[in-house]
Amino acid sequence: MALLSSLLVAIAVQSAYATRTTNTKTRQCVQLEIPIKLSSFTTTKWQQPRVDSTVDAVDWVDWMTTWTTPADKAAGNVTINGTFKINGQLCVPPEGAKSDILQIATHGVGFDKRYWDVEIKPEQYSWVDYTLAQGYSIFTYDRLGTGSSDKPDAYDIVQTDDQVEILRQLTLLLRSGKLISSSKKLGGVNTLDRYTPDKIVHVGHSFGSICTIGLLQINGSISDGAILTGFLPNNQLGGISVGTWGFEFARESDPKRFSDRGSGYIVQKTKYNVLLSFLKKGSFEPALLDYAEQIKQPNSVSEFVSIGAIFGTPAKDFKAPVQFVVGENDYGFCRGECYNTYNITEIETDYYPAASKIAIHIQPKTGHGLALSTNATAGYKATFDFLRSVGL
Repeated sequence: MALLSSLLVAIAVQSAYATRTTNTKTRQCVQLEIPIKLSSFTTTKWQQPRVDSTVDAVDWVDWMTTWTTPADKAAGNVTINGTFKINGQLCVPPEGAKSDILQIATHGVGFDKRYWDVEIKPEQYSWVDYTLAQGYSIFTYDRLGTGSSDKPDAYDIVQTDDQVEILRQLTLLLRSGKLISSSKKLGGVNTLDRYTPDKIVHVGHSFGSICTIGLLQINGSISDGAILTGFLPNNQLGGISVGTWGFEFARESDPKRFSDRGSGYIVQKTKYNVLLSFLKKGSFEPALLDYAEQIKQPNSVSEFVSIGAIFGTPAKDFKAPVQFVVGENDYGFCRGECYNTYNITEIETDYYPAASKIAIHIQPKTGHGLALSTNATAGYKATFDFLRSVGL
């Protein structure tokens, strides 16, 4: 029965994705392959063990969590020169009242862009569908190393700085209206070639929120607003280590699905590892846990090692509104309980001292994976109410 259930979920995912990316009354989307060039881009060389097997993956986790491992793992600099293909989707509502406001959504570790566009009961879970129904446009993409985007070196290339730079370049392409003309069309409608947004709101989940934070640090004026989901600066942040993820070497863990991942790509072994990281008992449907397992993605070891480099620098030039959205039972960022863990004054000082408004929404009875939880749309409503309250 378990095998049959998994097969039915997989078939439903493939069927829904095939039909819902076509032009309908509420969805007109185009799928793209976007070349992003990193030219003389300097990033960090990290000192860490190589991962070429699951034994190595366990050793890497051991090294990351051993108390004598140096906090500063930097071992010099690396210069990157290359062009990388990023898979993305732009959707614009045909009659959207706010279609000139574009959301750029960056997913987190463990998934690709399908996190934003859940294909099981999309009317209850899809952030993309909800956004379009509210009249806004949205761009989602697979971060480098995930989904249908390129999967280059997991040590020197696929790390936080590069993800931030890719997000910056995607934002500039979208703001200039040159995204589609600069890209290869993979499918969808042919009516969005000249789409140019008037305003851009950056939306992130988890590591995607961290990438958004990094973007606003280096160019605060690039965004007209930010929604940071699955992330909340608080006194429990960092209390959960990578040792809880259940990582294996991706290509060894699932040779069929992850044969294109080389050295340094790790993935959660079972859906119960995914459950611990993203969901909370009593707040999800079993089909959504199966779906999360179906769409799970490996990540590079350097994404974890490089996360800390983002923190410690306030985004002094970001003067737009920002909302933090986190589940009450977020295990990774609040150790399972987010109420009474944060200080709004510290967030203002350490992150956004010039923001026009800072809001925090804690979604009740919800884990880290907000889009996979049963009351997802209640959280979505809180965000869009916030956007309207600040004129977006």
